[in-house]
Amino acid sequence: MDSIDMNDEHHTSTLEKSELDDQTLVDGVLAGNTSLYTTLVTRHTDRIYGLALRLLGNSQEAEDAAQETFIRAYAHLNTFRNAASFATWLYRIALNTCRDQLRRRQVRERTVEFSRVNQLWADERYSVDPERVVLALESRQIIEQALQRLPASYRATLLLHEVDGLKLTEVATLMDAPLATVKSRLQRARMALVTLLDEAAQAEQLSPGEKGSSPGRRKEKQDDA
Repeated sequence: MDSIDMNDEHHTSTLEKSELDDQTLVDGVLAGNTSLYTTLVTRHTDRIYGLALRLLGNSQEAEDAAQETFIRAYAHLNTFRNAASFATWLYRIALNTCRDQLRRRQVRERTVEFSRVNQLWADERYSVDPERVVLALESRQIIEQALQRLPASYRATLLLHEVDGLKLTEVATLMDAPLATVKSRLQRARMALVTLLDEAAQAEQLSPGEKGSSPGRRKEKQDDA
């Protein structure tokens, strides 16, 4: 991520730069000390790359998306108003970058049919095998394939909340969506993911053996905003 060329001469030591907060670094870049942007890139690379990797499921595409995120951020740095943290502002750019990349990639894998998932979960006889789901969660490949079958907005909502630990109000702000929409997406994404993991484990014959009927997760708790 450090390949962005920011080699202006300056008198600020590496240690001093690392101790500056994001807003001070942004102000310094805008004032002409463009070398300070390298510190911002270094500071936020891991979280932006991690987000891109989870959304795109491909390390090379994640590298490209992270690099493009920082390029876009640098080009529009003068629009940062500190209404939110610099990290949140970067997250929003990264989300848009990953969406663009997904559209360009034209993912071949069929997106999950929510109508089918809804029909399954509405049936009182339907259940997933909890042990089979646990086994599926041990396979990174199965998890990534299941996540890639979720629509981008649902996948992003699930990952931002469950993996990155953002509150639903923060997710709603990042995605420019009403809080009620984000809550609905999260619930539906959880239901679809559990179904996909159970079906994938069954297809891969990951079941620990024949068991009696086990009740699946039928209700999702409401998250506190």
